[in-house]
Amino acid sequence: MNSNTGPLPPASATALAELMAGTLPGPESVTPEALDLADRVRDLVEAVVWTDVDAAVRADAAGRIAELTALLGAARRPQAVSLIRYPDGRLEHLTQMGSGRLNPQAPRLVFAEVTPRPDPTAEPASVEINARCTLTAAHGGPPARAHGGIVAVILDQLLGVAASAAGAPGLTAGLDIRYRRATPYDVPLELTGRWTGREGRKSFATGEIRADGQVTAEATAVFIAERRS
Repeated sequence: MNSNTGPLPPASATALAELMAGTLPGPESVTPEALDLADRVRDLVEAVVWTDVDAAVRADAAGRIAELTALLGAARRPQAVSLIRYPDGRLEHLTQMGSGRLNPQAPRLVFAEVTPRPDPTAEPASVEINARCTLTAAHGGPPARAHGGIVAVILDQLLGVAASAAGAPGLTAGLDIRYRRATPYDVPLELTGRWTGREGRKSFATGEIRADGQVTAEATAVFIAERRS
């Protein structure tokens, strides 16, 4: 299912999971070693941003990293997407860039546990979810502040998770962001997202980011449910 070698896969992880029904691994397949590798690479990226070592040390580090890249590239999955299914039915995309635990480019965005819907086939119901995140200098834009692009990423992820938790997953069709003040990095952020309703295939959500109790950014989103044949 690689666009360079065959037909495109489904447009969403939800649709892909439906195709893979019965074959998705559970959370026990995510090993501590895999999680630790992703976290250490996150630390490495931040270290590269901050480093002031001399050219010889940089050259030595670059060579070692090239060796590690070759080591990790020796075996590849058929597709980059990595999905797991929890016993309660929840789906987790481990390698997506919004909060994927196995993607070092994803910020450390941690969601509070969401109560599973007792009947996943029932009509969507309004829901509010909470998450926390601490960005680093690797996400920087202005001095000591996060780049507006990463703020958009975590808001998109937050609202998408809210829509999925409500039972109305979809693809982002629109994301309207209001930057109220600079979002700092190296400061714990609190995020709240809520699914608010739908019209046909359109689904709506709102949410905000807070630092020290103050809203730094807020967003509204529109999601479009995939057509089912």
